[in-house]
Amino acid sequence: MFQTTFDSKANLWRGFNRPQLYNPNINIAQALLRAMKLHGSKIAQISDDSGVCLTFNEIRMKTIRAAQNLQTRGLKPKQVIGLMVDNVPNLSPIVFAAYSTGCPLNALTTSVEKPDVIRMLGITEPSVMICDIKVYDLIKECLTELKNDATIFTFNGTKDSSIAVEHLFEPTGNEENFVPVEVDGVNDIAAILCSSGTTGPFKGVCLSHAMLLAEITAFDICTSDDVLLSISSLQWISGHNTLLLGTLSGATRIITTESFSPSFLLRLINDYKVTVIISVANHMVALLKSGLLPNANMSSVKCFLIRGQRAPYAMINEFNTFLPNGKLYPALGLTEMCGVVTINANGSDSAGQIISGYTFKIVDEAGNRCGVDTNGEICIKVPYKFLGYYKQKDLSASAMDNEGFFLTGDIGFFDKDGNVHIIDRKKDLIVTDFLKISPFEIEEFLIKSPDIKCVCVVGVLSDMNNELPAAVVIREKGSFISEAEICKLVEDNMTDYCKLRGGVYFVDSIPTTPSGKLLRRWCKETATRVYNSKA
Repeated sequence: MFQTTFDSKANLWRGFNRPQLYNPNINIAQALLRAMKLHGSKIAQISDDSGVCLTFNEIRMKTIRAAQNLQTRGLKPKQVIGLMVDNVPNLSPIVFAAYSTGCPLNALTTSVEKPDVIRMLGITEPSVMICDIKVYDLIKECLTELKNDATIFTFNGTKDSSIAVEHLFEPTGNEENFVPVEVDGVNDIAAILCSSGTTGPFKGVCLSHAMLLAEITAFDICTSDDVLLSISSLQWISGHNTLLLGTLSGATRIITTESFSPSFLLRLINDYKVTVIISVANHMVALLKSGLLPNANMSSVKCFLIRGQRAPYAMINEFNTFLPNGKLYPALGLTEMCGVVTINANGSDSAGQIISGYTFKIVDEAGNRCGVDTNGEICIKVPYKFLGYYKQKDLSASAMDNEGFFLTGDIGFFDKDGNVHIIDRKKDLIVTDFLKISPFEIEEFLIKSPDIKCVCVVGVLSDMNNELPAAVVIREKGSFISEAEICKLVEDNMTDYCKLRGGVYFVDSIPTTPSGKLLRRWCKETATRVYNSKA
């Protein structure tokens, strides 16, 4: 399914190149409209919230009308369209209409708070803003502060001067003659998506039409027979690419605006006989710890793909026992690389093999390329060029090396079989007495405890200018495990440098990004604040 080849002379690893299905110079809307016409009357999407079903034909017609009506209202190619909407039924044709008009799309979820909204809209300067009515006041306030007079369209009602989104779906009388705007597929921006924001503010990652098509083509896990589920919003690459993958493959997507919980996800799987799920490692861990899996019906699932934080190998194997007809696939994914870049389809304790079109190298601290079984920073080159961060040239330049490789910040290595192993995030490593400690190594051990529901290990700075490992912990319901007991667990089972000398701090919850990743910077701030208060 996926295969890595190694060039031992150049110390480069590459994914096995599959033939490109699409011309890289086209507008991605051409491929999407063609696929929707091909699949016609088949159900394309089902909203669990409302029960509303849309066929490929219906989404295609709404896409064309929305594009034409936006053009009639004066929208020009390369003007940004902003979105702040959750997964509602008529969102997909708005996304495809943005592509069709040659306008970069910048998506936010409705849970984003004002400072991040101001930051993103200040960078992208949208000419049109499309939002849910519940966030209209926030959007209006932010645009006013930014002195941006963008036209605002709203879902689920109108307010003040906003225009109902439904007006964009009105017949034009010229639908059959519609042709998407011509673009430079390799160099023109199709989408401006947010980086995860786990360790710092959001950045606007620019993705080209060619990159999106190359990623979806290489990321071959879906057919027209599948039922596809991801509860991620379009703000994140996982939610965005699920929409593209489902449409281009002709699969039926299940959409919802509800947040993740183990019982909710299992109910969706059972009700819709979901076959392909795209999720994150934290959700997999939560499912295992919920105690619901032994009585759940997971027989329809053939592929449960997880990304985000690295998943403990023992838990992957345990989870697979609940998939009688399928398998859990860990993957490495980055927004800057347009999504998934490796998939573990061979059952090894790794992030797996490289997907088609991508090239990797491992670089040590001196900048030298490493060979097999040698740790270093993982650097990746995409099939088409990385377009950088929107209107942030210095940040974009610093993210790349002089050979055109993106510096991921992940530390890892390739084994002799071509599997990439992720050790940790470079910026998350805890540095003490010249040792570099992996937080994940400690987290992977502690999360196995039946008393611990969730854990995030960070470094707190001591008065000796060393970072000390500290754990932010959510106890399981009914557990009274103490700080001393957790410290003793680590002391008795791990090496000396892993001891939690920075302390253990119990919390009721740990914030996550809307895509499900732990907000590590919050954990570090929390642990540091409490540690310093005790000093």
